[in-house]
Amino acid sequence: LAPVALGTVERNTVNVAQAVNDIAPLMPDAVVQISAYKSCAAFIREARKAGYGGTFFNVSFVGTQALADELGKEGRGIMVSQVMPFPFSTTTTISREYIDAVKKAGDAQPNYSSMEGYLAAKVFTEGLKRAGRGPSREALVTGLESIQKTDFGGFSVEFGPRDHVASRFVDLSMLTEDGKVRR
Repeated sequence: LAPVALGTVERNTVNVAQAVNDIAPLMPDAVVQISAYKSCAAFIREARKAGYGGTFFNVSFVGTQALADELGKEGRGIMVSQVMPFPFSTTTTISREYIDAVKKAGDAQPNYSSMEGYLAAKVFTEGLKRAGRGPSREALVTGLESIQKTDFGGFSVEFGPRDHVASRFVDLSMLTEDGKVRR
């Protein structure tokens, strides 16, 4: 599968005109965006103004809720890959724990970014426990690498001496016109 077109946007800018001109006229079935939410939102708006009606796919680090908030109604149908469990549902133990923690925090709202932070803290804590007393960098690395097929409330994490990826979990979410995120 080869891309129909490629476009680039200068980092930390919303100057998307050239990228839109490079991609939108070719009317690809989908546009895969790899950037932060501001430039992705700007590209989506400008591409739609240029008549592009295809699907936009974003990678998880776009900041899903930030993208939804930025686009508002224009976000309807935008797809975002996810590397964390759905943070708005209580179907898994980790999601229930996370939602309870968010509620205890007060004004905060669940989202993928804080779910990732919550899980990362749990994994880091487990690595520290396994590192033993007076952990060093090497002990922490060894502690983390000893986390093999460990279940964190329905989310599997696995490290090893040559595997620092932690998880192979991938899911897709879609933005709705009311600023929500759905699976």
